[in-house]
This record gives sequence, structure tokens and C-alpha cells, in this order.
Amino acid sequence: MRILSLFTAFFALLSTHAIFLESTCTPVYIAMRQQNTHILKNILRDVSDPESLQYGNWLTSKEIHSIIDPSVAEQQQVIQWLNTYSTHNIINHGDAISLCASQVSLVSMFNMPIQYEGSKLILNTYKIPVSLQHIIDFVEMYATSKSWRIKQISTSIAGSVDNRYFGLESLRRLYNVPDIVINATISTAAIEFIGNEGYTNEDMNAQRALNGMTSSGVIKNIGRNIGIDTESELDIQMLSMVNGNTDLWYWNNPHWLYSFAVEFEKTLEKPNIISLSWGWSERNQCDIIACVGLTSEQYVARVNIEFLKMALQGTTIVVSSGDAGAPGRTNEECQGDSPINPIFPGSSPYVLSVGATYVESNTTNTDTLRTPLCKNQSCVTGTKEGPISYNNVGWTAGGGFDSYHNETPWWQTEAVTGYLTSGVTLPPQSNFNRNGRAYPDVAAVGHSCPVVIDGNLAGVDGTSCSAPIFSGLLTYVWDKLWSEYNIKLGFANPLLYFIQKNCQECFNDITSGYNWCTEVECCPNATDFGFSSISGFDPVTGLGTPNIEKIGLFINGMFNYSCKKGGNRYR
Repeated sequence: MRILSLFTAFFALLSTHAIFLESTCTPVYIAMRQQNTHILKNILRDVSDPESLQYGNWLTSKEIHSIIDPSVAEQQQVIQWLNTYSTHNIINHGDAISLCASQVSLVSMFNMPIQYEGSKLILNTYKIPVSLQHIIDFVEMYATSKSWRIKQISTSIAGSVDNRYFGLESLRRLYNVPDIVINATISTAAIEFIGNEGYTNEDMNAQRALNGMTSSGVIKNIGRNIGIDTESELDIQMLSMVNGNTDLWYWNNPHWLYSFAVEFEKTLEKPNIISLSWGWSERNQCDIIACVGLTSEQYVARVNIEFLKMALQGTTIVVSSGDAGAPGRTNEECQGDSPINPIFPGSSPYVLSVGATYVESNTTNTDTLRTPLCKNQSCVTGTKEGPISYNNVGWTAGGGFDSYHNETPWWQTEAVTGYLTSGVTLPPQSNFNRNGRAYPDVAAVGHSCPVVIDGNLAGVDGTSCSAPIFSGLLTYVWDKLWSEYNIKLGFANPLLYFIQKNCQECFNDITSGYNWCTEVECCPNATDFGFSSISGFDPVTGLGTPNIEKIGLFINGMFNYSCKKGGNRYR
């Protein structure tokens, strides 16, 4: 009677919601078990090292999948299982399978319990068939809205902070951006997640006009663009402002990082540089996706391989370092079990992680400023930056060391060793992984960024501003490499660390500051909760902020010298 009652209740509940369930086709992403991932890591080192003769010889998707895919027989075994259910749009990516299925089918396929929030079925408790558990690692089909996306309109606490707008004229002066014509066709994309609301071309063009730029539109929209969201407007407008000659993309993924990587993989035409301003604690990724037989560490590891695949194909991934300091949003009040909580994907070894600075106040004459924004609203004119923390603007840029790697990435080993052995006071060894990947790599202004939101101008803060700004600045580096040397920038970290090591004036070094604060307070026993700035690299502002003209000149000298020596630098 007990079994009969359960089945009766199940089908009664299912029939009650049948129309709703059948009309909803849910995207599903199945992560197949990969092989030989160590080979990809070795190849990336060779093709991203600017001193290697293989520099810039990025791989194709086909070449990558020939190395890491499970056997064809295992792929077919999963496909055959899927075909026994009512599934749609099955696409076999080799190491992943994407599909769409009604929620009734998903309940049956994955033996799910019936759980609702209102009329919404919660797809967060699934079971992989025993016969496929050696092939399938996990499934992504549902995500919560936890993130550090929401950032307040800019304010400041310290009188030393310049609260005027950081407009295009301010940016070009501060980062020495040359007045050049971009020769290459370069595309940059703002990436959003979890069904975030969107932007309008009207707002973007209004912001461009304020900065003395002509109107333009987004070249390609992928996914949902409904409504107006401050962060979406911020992302697309900052990308648009920094270099108005690039092709803009807006990509809104309904789920989380793994599913985005699968969708990116299957897109034939890809943007050159992508900017992600989302993240959550490395240790708490299972707050966002359904971790069934999966840990946050395993999810992070798989997403890192997906980012590795993207980097190997010549995509530059730029990610914000977070807005709650080294403690992170899971420890805003400095009382959690983990004093320091690395952010992901900002701590991934396959992304360029971007921290944030502010510009110090000064009395420079603004009579030479020409754009409507700067003439009518007033803009930042200084050239001295400091790292953003709670004590100066009411929030703190993230930074630290990732939790899960036991070897510092090769391209930052020297810089990180220099920091750890500098004599700077460090947190207790139990609070951070000194062998991990240190982040951020670089920084840019993240305070008082001019954004038009539903027709109204506002200053917005966050590493959600500094990441798209740095993405835009990289288009000048991308253009230099492609137009003159026929090399795609791709994975940028090794090149930028190499440049900083050999050209001190190519980066503006931020030598004082700290990140042991959050968005709520600065932690007591400060150095238990974060890190200090020093001269050179540090996990507060990384290598510093860029001098674009100097970087371009250094690249010229580097590649011209290499070619004179007989190096295979031209493609």
C-alpha cells in the first residue's frame, strides 16, 4: 500500500502540472568524462609563451577534441539512452552533450523528486543512471541567482577619492591610449548569466554621445535581452566606450559557467575577447548549481578545463576579481569559518583577472576637456591611482590565491615568489594556499564609471566596471599583434607578465593598499583576512594598470628583435 500510495501521489501531482511541464523545454548540459587534459595544459604553455617559437599557434576545436574526448562507443551509449526519452536538439560535442527536454521527461530521465517553488519545478536533485556513471561527470540544467553582480551607485568615504566621472578622456590620459586607427576587425563580448535583464541601444548611444563618439549598435545578441539592468548596461557601455571601433557582442546565458562554455564551444564565429563580471566563492559553487555526486572543487576543475579549451583556440577571457575583498561575499562580516574565500571564475588560471583602482583627487585644470560629459558634468583628471577598499569607496576589490591548485602557474611563478618572499606580512598559512594561482593579474579604474540607465546618467562602481575597461584596452594590444604580426592575442597572461618583467614603465605600479575589507567593513586582525600591496606584483592590484602606448612599443621591439634572430614570429 505504501508503494502504491507514492506512485498514485506522484502521477496525481504530475498530471496537475502536466500542461506547464510539457510546454517548458529546459536546456540540459551533460559533462562527459574527459581524458588527456594534461596534454592540453602542456600545449597551452608552448603556444602562449611569447618566448616560444610556437607562440600564437592556437589550436582548432577539432584538434582539441581529438585529444580529450571519451571514446565514440561511450558517446553513443549516452546518446542511445537520451533517445529513449522525449528529448530535442541533441548535440554531441564529444566531451559534452547538450539537449532540450520537457520537465516531465527530465523527472523521468533523472529519477527526480517533485519539488516546486510556486509553479516552477526545481531541477536540483537528479540521479545519473548507474550504467553511465563512469561516462558522465555531472549535469547542469538549473542555477540560482547568487553572484556578486549587484553594485551600488558610486559613493566615496575618503576625501582623497576623485568622484568625478571616469569618462573616455580620463581613460585615454590615464592609460596613455594612443590616438590610432584600429586596423583589425576585433570583437568583444559582454557575458551575462542566469537570465539577467539587459541593455538598450538608446542608453549605449547616449553614453557614446556624452563621450564624443558616434552612435553604434551591438553587432550580435545571443540569448535574452529583455528589460534594463544596471550591470548589463555597465558592461556593454564600458566595452563600447574604451574602443568605439570594435564589434560588440552581448551574450546572456540562462545558466552558469559550464553551460556557457559548451554553448561558446559550438558557436562557429566567436568573439575575440570576452568580459565576465560574475562570480562566487570557489568553495561554494554548489550554491549555484545542483551538485549531485559532485563537489565545488570538481565543478571548478571542469570549468577550468573548459576555459583552457577556449584559451587554446585564441579567445581572451577577462574576469572581474570580485567586490568584497579577499574575505568575499560569503564572509562579509569577517566571521565565517574561512577568513579568505577566493572568487571563481576570477581565480581561474586560464583567465585574465582584473582588480580595481580609484583616481586620487587633484586640482588639474579641465579647460582642455572637450567631450560633453567632461565639459558639462566634470571628469577625473588625475593620474595617480590607489587600490579600492571599503575605507575609500565603501567596497573592496577582490584578490588572493585560489584554493585548489598545488602549483603556481608557470607564467606568474617569478612574480608570485617575489611577493611571498618580499617580507610583506602574510595571512597564516592555514588561511590561504600559497602554492595556488594568485589573482588579480592587473587592475583598472572601478569607481564612478559613467553609465546611462534608462536615459539617466549615473556613476557606477565595481570590478564589473574595471573588467570591461581592461577588455577594451586589450583591443589595442590585439590590434598591434594581429595587424603587424598576424598573431591572435589569445591567452594574454604570459605575454603581460613577460612585458611587465622586461618593461617597468609598461604598467603603473600600485604600491600601497590592502584587500582585507569587504562591502560591509574592514576586518579586525587585518592580515588574517587579506593581503597588502607592495612594489611589483601583489594579490591586490596584480601587475598594476596599463600604459597602452608603452606596451605597444615594447611589442614592436620584442617581435622585431626576435625576427632578426630568425625566430618564427610571423604567421
